[in-house]
Amino acid sequence: MKKILLSAVLVLMVATVCLAASVDGVWKGLVEGQYNLTVTLKADGAKLTGVFALVDNNPKSENPDEAGYTPFVAAQMGKNTITDGKIDGDNITFTTTFNGKPIVYKGTIADGKLVLTTTFGTTPVKLTLRQPATK
Repeated sequence: MKKILLSAVLVLMVATVCLAASVDGVWKGLVEGQYNLTVTLKADGAKLTGVFALVDNNPKSENPDEAGYTPFVAAQMGKNTITDGKIDGDNITFTTTFNGKPIVYKGTIADGKLVLTTTFGTTPVKLTLRQPATK
């Protein structure tokens, strides 16, 4: 009886790992209607690595207006390596840096979306990313 129960538990564990959504690949989204966010992730067991890239697509970036508008966030953020990445089923965590300070992201993968949350200063931020359709 113990062998049957142990076998059933092992089968359930393997099925859970197999059914977990894949985090591997490129995830894209738009932040504040202005910044293109691309997150490239690669899982190796429970370890998560990748690149976090924020690019400004506003033409004012290169030519600040009279008020001095510049998209400093994108200019300073740019492309960063993901560190301390961990994956647990459909849940992920990783760290990037901004102005030399760590920014911790937590996320979940469900229904074809990667939803990331973080706190920037004292402001909570939620980002929804999708994998582009492959041809």
